[in-house]
Amino acid sequence: MGIQRLLRVIFLATPLVATAGTDGGSETGAIYKVTGPDGQVTFSDTPPPSGNSEKVELAPINIQPIALPRELPRRKLSPSSDEDEALGPVSIRIVSPLSEATIPPGQTLIALQVEVAPQYPKGASFYAIIDGQRWQGSSGGESLDISALERGAHSVQVVLVGAKGQRLAQSPAITIYVKRPIARG
Repeated sequence: MGIQRLLRVIFLATPLVATAGTDGGSETGAIYKVTGPDGQVTFSDTPPPSGNSEKVELAPINIQPIALPRELPRRKLSPSSDEDEALGPVSIRIVSPLSEATIPPGQTLIALQVEVAPQYPKGASFYAIIDGQRWQGSSGGESLDISALERGAHSVQVVLVGAKGQRLAQSPAITIYVKRPIARG
């Protein structure tokens, strides 16, 4: 019987928590816990007339925005030649995570995604510079796993290098905030 009551409370409270404000308990998003005379617990967004309730403080909702859709690269149908190597200036930018994004504690994968314009040069790769230090990996594609980041604020930028190791482009720096659970023991 206790498990059914707990599931009922969770089922009833979930919509209230999801629609409550993100400000952690202001008057516009207040949630009240009411315990009835029979011991049954309910949650409401308005206090009962009897005043016998407990205000529940909600933590701010923490989400990371997704990257906006981008145009697909265009490819030539004819085979490439050595003349195609000279593409001219290229640029690189970080498309995900967005600048000032917060990575929540439950998110274990942090993929650094980039966009290269006008196109990704043949044989090129990029690497990340995090907090002024080169990250241990590099990528030949358009994403790089940076999941090993520790908690805190980090400055992130990327550098595009050509097939011969020459620096082709560097992105502006962005700041991301990583939250990790704290082990208590």
